[in-house]
Amino acid sequence: MRSRLFLFFFLFPLITFAQSSIPSLKIPERNPDAETGSAFMKRIIPLELEEREEEIFKALASGNMPDFLRNPIRLKANFTDSLGQSHELIYEVMPDYLAVGSNEDYCRIPMNPYTAQRLADVFGGSLITAKISDHIYENASVKLDPFFYKPVGRENESVEKFILHNSQIEKQKKEANGQNGQLIAGIKKDVILSNRLVEGTDRVVIYGWHKLDGNPIQPVYSGHVDWYVDYSHSIRLVNEQVMLDGKTSTFSKILSDPILFKLLSDETAPMTQTRYQIPKR
Repeated sequence: MRSRLFLFFFLFPLITFAQSSIPSLKIPERNPDAETGSAFMKRIIPLELEEREEEIFKALASGNMPDFLRNPIRLKANFTDSLGQSHELIYEVMPDYLAVGSNEDYCRIPMNPYTAQRLADVFGGSLITAKISDHIYENASVKLDPFFYKPVGRENESVEKFILHNSQIEKQKKEANGQNGQLIAGIKKDVILSNRLVEGTDRVVIYGWHKLDGNPIQPVYSGHVDWYVDYSHSIRLVNEQVMLDGKTSTFSKILSDPILFKLLSDETAPMTQTRYQIPKR
């Protein structure tokens, strides 16, 4: 009995260490003098799309985001591979969508998939899949009903509509007694990874916007060109580093594995392209 107890207490710290040994996302600290969210959004209103995307990248890559986005939520699941074998997966996900600004003044910011991929590369993260979007929703502490704006011309693609939608989310979150740092879902469509990226290299793939019954409004869709962005799109990153059956692995390695890909994807084949291919300038 003593030997069993000794073995348990000897191994327990090692098990705990293994589960906590996922390297953190590499997000710089925010400069206290950085723009607030409202100031940033106001400044980018008149910019052309390409210039706007570059300003979004520079702001977030420099760490101009609220602190709670630096504290990922750790989720654990038992997922089945393509052979029917169960595996334990532990991964870390941002509690909310990428937002520019301070803790007190921030705005969730839609962006094209290339800006999102550049940020994922800088932070050591990855975009998610439809399956992981569903899993995040299932585990969310705060689930809000999606808020829809009818299309009027191209208003839904405007920064003004991004700001309005962010205010609506904050209103709903307050009414639901939600707090910053909790895992929130149902508020945006995810820009995702999919094998459809190989079918059309100039496309963005979106999914999600789950209703309160758990069903997504937006099925996997690749009908928009890659530069298209509207208020409903946004980016939630996961840590590229994961724990698979107690050992370190990566999101992209699992997605491209002919057997393990099913842990992260509902698609019928492993992904040959696990990132958006950023066009050369």
